[in-house]
Amino acid sequence: MLRTPIRCLACAALFALPLLRAQQEMVRRHRPMPRAGQYLVLKADLHMHTVFSDGQVWPATRVMEAWREDLDAIAITDHDDYRPNEKDVSMDLSRPYEIARPIAEGLGILIVPGVEITKGDLHFNALFIQDPNAFRGKDLLAALAEAKRQGAFSFWNHPGWKGRAQWWPAIATAYSDKLFQGIELLNGPTYYEEAREWIGRYGLTVMGNSDIHNASLPEEARTVNLVLAKERSLEALREALHAGRTIAWDGARRLIGRREWLEAVARAYLAAPREVRFTPGFWYNGLPLRNSSALAFELKAVDAPAWMEVLPAVVPPRSTTVVLIRLNRGAPKAPARVTLRLEVSNTTVTESGAPLVLPFEFELRP
Repeated sequence: MLRTPIRCLACAALFALPLLRAQQEMVRRHRPMPRAGQYLVLKADLHMHTVFSDGQVWPATRVMEAWREDLDAIAITDHDDYRPNEKDVSMDLSRPYEIARPIAEGLGILIVPGVEITKGDLHFNALFIQDPNAFRGKDLLAALAEAKRQGAFSFWNHPGWKGRAQWWPAIATAYSDKLFQGIELLNGPTYYEEAREWIGRYGLTVMGNSDIHNASLPEEARTVNLVLAKERSLEALREALHAGRTIAWDGARRLIGRREWLEAVARAYLAAPREVRFTPGFWYNGLPLRNSSALAFELKAVDAPAWMEVLPAVVPPRSTTVVLIRLNRGAPKAPARVTLRLEVSNTTVTESGAPLVLPFEFELRP
């Protein structure tokens, strides 16, 4: 019998690795986000790096990863004054965008020109800029003023990455001079809770991004912004960011945003029947909830009739879950109008720091 040498099998496996990697790149994981009322819900990662600063991949790789992960919009935001790879790649910070743009446009992905303004421990992303090289060598306020001159949307990155964030004098001055419009509350899996109250107090936009440096893996959850835009265009994306219509999503379960937009998305994606039938004498009945999106919703009853017991439930992406209801003594024998108030436990409302609570109304019929 013919035997294949072990070393030949090893060589074959080695040569197959690039092919396997290419196959991974060409498989797209669809994560649907239906409309929320009048708005499209765009998945946007607006903070990522390449070899043109301290990232580990070429700009084209970032685009292919975004396509594979079903993103609608991206921004490559390499550092202006931190360039550890400068001996190996161009010092021209316009190159990442120039390389990535035709590939992104060919794949139907919106790409935003951007840069990370890196001044000591305070970092800001400036988006929709015209010249990413104009920020080098400037101090923080001068660089942010240049971003404003270029018409940028700017936001404060990972505010507590070197310790608990404070509204430091430089931040206060930048805000009073209208030099930034948002705060990145969610950077990868890290939530900077101490910065949450500034969102409401100063009217800033909630941001959530991956800040990815290495290559992403297909099974990884990527933090993104859910942007409620009037249409699929760069101008609509810019308008939505300035208007604050965003939700930070960690790609798995956590959702952080203003009450108005969390409620708009939850109401659009969770469908409940108007009428629920119950079987007298049956231990548990149920309220079926259909989720049409790629989000997950963790639910817990916070207010229900005294004769009703409601069990916690999770509604996974693109699925229907029955929220189990137990009818106790005193439950009506005839049809009754019922209102349940369910906490969406995996959400954080920026105005209060508490989870979103939604009412569900239905008629309970035997």
